[in-house]
Amino acid sequence: MKITKVSCDWFAGVRNCDVSFTDGVNVICGKNESGKSTLVNLLFSTLFQGVKLDGRNVDDKRFAKAYFPAPKKHRGAVGDSIDGEGTLEGTDGTYVLKKEWGADPSCTLITPTGKWKDMEKIDNALKQLLVYGKGVYADMLFTSQSAGAAALKRILDASEKTEAKKEVLNAVSQAFAE
Repeated sequence: MKITKVSCDWFAGVRNCDVSFTDGVNVICGKNESGKSTLVNLLFSTLFQGVKLDGRNVDDKRFAKAYFPAPKKHRGAVGDSIDGEGTLEGTDGTYVLKKEWGADPSCTLITPTGKWKDMEKIDNALKQLLVYGKGVYADMLFTSQSAGAAALKRILDASEKTEAKKEVLNAVSQAFAE
């Protein structure tokens, strides 16, 4: 699986974003507060955050507070929805995952063979496509700068080298080599 694109109309302070990725290592750079971390969080949320937010759930509350437009955080902007879209290349073709959170939540996965809105089918397709679980992506690929070194150390120091950990170590080693 390869991530080729991430986009949104509105996610936190990022508007009308459309970023494509190429083969190899891609670097996101920019000034402080220019949206680099938000772009990474947009991609992670598009892949792993459920669209139906429960106001009683701590993680859902945190997500809404961090990314929904609010007058104080986003220079007068208000709204009741945010969105994200990720394009992935699998061995069998292109997949486009579209999510909208808020007043009218929705999730759509366009696959090489069809278009799905059923969450169970989407979840199963993503499990096959992504290979690793949310935790691996959170700890290794979508980690913050401050947590990245600790996450890599945990994997390298793990006493039990599972097949998944070996694959992650190989991928990380190859990325550093490139």
